[in-house]
Amino acid sequence: MTNTKKSGLARIIIFPEKKQFVAVCLDFDLIEEAKTREEAEEQIKEAVVGYIQNVCKNNMEDKLLNRHAPKKYWKMYEEYLKLIKTNKGRASFSKNTQKSSLFTLPINELVGCGV
Repeated sequence: MTNTKKSGLARIIIFPEKKQFVAVCLDFDLIEEAKTREEAEEQIKEAVVGYIQNVCKNNMEDKLLNRHAPKKYWKMYEEYLKLIKTNKGRASFSKNTQKSSLFTLPINELVGCGV
């Protein structure tokens, strides 16, 4: 999938690490850290929206909406997706996995780029 100013997705993973939570936008290579999962989610959403707005406002190239995070985060994302699919309805997740979350933000609904 290729993101553009008109459409696309920002895929995000949030996971506990040491005594904090890390939020990674996989498609833009943005990272936020916070004390709680909720704070990390709020911060990464703000970072994603601000990033998209900047790309649109300054009429930057669409390739900036496709700067992928390091492979280790993509691997983690894929592993969580697999766990979700195979454990649907079952409570066999580890404590760290239970505190993690995955979500996507649609680009076209986040920001009206006017393109």
